[in-house]
Amino acid sequence: MLFEKVLYPFDMRKASLGVKPYILKLKEAECKEVHMLYVLLPSEWGFVAKEEYDSEDKIEALRGAIDDGYVDGLIRIFRKMKKIAEEFEENGIKTRVVLIPGELDETISYYAKEYGIKLVALGITEESLSFFRVGKVLDIIKAVNSPILIVKSPEEDGAKGLE
Repeated sequence: MLFEKVLYPFDMRKASLGVKPYILKLKEAECKEVHMLYVLLPSEWGFVAKEEYDSEDKIEALRGAIDDGYVDGLIRIFRKMKKIAEEFEENGIKTRVVLIPGELDETISYYAKEYGIKLVALGITEESLSFFRVGKVLDIIKAVNSPILIVKSPEEDGAKGLE
């Protein structure tokens, strides 16, 4: 089945949310499972153990390793992703939510290989394709062996798209 497992890299921006309707439509193409992935970039959160944080308990365990304010932020992100995941579940699509520290392209590529992902659904903006930022998108395209669905969304107020 071509789109049975979909990886949905999520970064809390409108461009990421713009991907959700396309994934829901993939149910008709036999999408059975969505993996929502938030990559904790070292420049944002510092260096934490490279493991899969797929529960609030695991995220809470980061207290002491990183600032409490960052842990609180990660828990808010996790809860927001779980809320979005509920819509997939309500539509009969099994969903996994996970946060993993690392570089964007390497982490997405690793995860896609590790979990047999059939499609990566990536939200971008026009800003993502600017001269100074297009490298991040290209790095993901080069690193991932699975097909990639790119959903371009309108510009965001004050946000910079996929970073």
